Amino acid sequence: MAQWHVKELSDLTGVSVRALHHYDKIGLLKPSARSSNGYRYYAQNDLVTLQQIAALKFFGFGLSQIKTMLQSQPGMLEHLQTQQAMLKDQVVHLQNAQAAMDTIILRLKNAASFEWQDLLSLIEGYRMTEALKTTWYGRALNEAQLAEWVALKKQFPKEFALQEKLVAQINNKEVGDPEGPDGERLMKVFLENTQKIKAAIGRVRKLNADILRSIKEGKISDTPLTPEGNLWVAKAQLAFYLKRIDRLYQDIADHLHEDPEGAEGKRIAKSWRDMVEEAFIGTSRDLGIGLMLWQELGRQQAAIQNQATLSVQDQIKEVYAKICFNPEAMSWIEKALNTH
Repeated sequence: MAQWHVKELSDLTGVSVRALHHYDKIGLLKPSARSSNGYRYYAQNDLVTLQQIAALKFFGFGLSQIKTMLQSQPGMLEHLQTQQAMLKDQVVHLQNAQAAMDTIILRLKNAASFEWQDLLSLIEGYRMTEALKTTWYGRALNEAQLAEWVALKKQFPKEFALQEKLVAQINNKEVGDPEGPDGERLMKVFLENTQKIKAAIGRVRKLNADILRSIKEGKISDTPLTPEGNLWVAKAQLAFYLKRIDRLYQDIADHLHEDPEGAEGKRIAKSWRDMVEEAFIGTSRDLGIGLMLWQELGRQQAAIQNQATLSVQDQIKEVYAKICFNPEAMSWIEKALNTH
């Protein structure tokens, strides 16, 4: 039976003597025999094991992993499949890194001067894109949409981080009653956050339109919010605005004895306009009202198509604005709005 001293095995396989000594020390590959003076002797089965170690190292496994794998041969396939998935991820990462490098070099060539801050900004954008690719956005958005989302996140990092935090809290059911204090608190935070990115609302609206179209076409089947989370937000949003409108209506009703062209009329007219402005943040009032009318007409059309008959009483039940049943209040706020 063939046997090799450590130096002979090193010459045969290309594995250094130092490495073989290390493998022996950690129990990865112990020689089959030792002479009385301590010399190591490796047999044919040791050579096979060393070949296995070399193969697994080639695929990127660490020595501790290799030791475990060699001790549990039946699980070898599972280990290799896991490593295969990791290697695929590394390939994608390297391809993306190469693309980022190409972009950076091109921009630097066209730049008048080199600035480290510019380079760091480009790298940060690349890192953000890589991180997003592991989330819903990576699955749902194409390259151009993802790039736009990253650009917005870089422009408003605190605001986007807060939004993601709130979405996580809602998804994890860390919030209370959507129609109670928790719902009102979160809606105020969302509203304040949206106000802060008002300058970029047009870009956000375009991106949202792309996402809505993808959902409608079936290219995307979910959203960052879970179905339960979407329902929670819908309830919270409705409750938030209905409470505001009800309070505003009550304010009008309580001041009908006041002159709508006076101080109280001016205050209440401002509250009315503030509410409308908030509903159309970053959108002109005419465009916003037109879109709302369009949406409402579509909702009414769908409701009518689902009913064989529609009585007058049924139609009246669909009128939810209390002020429509109070002509005095309607006239008062109209005069206040026209005056102030």
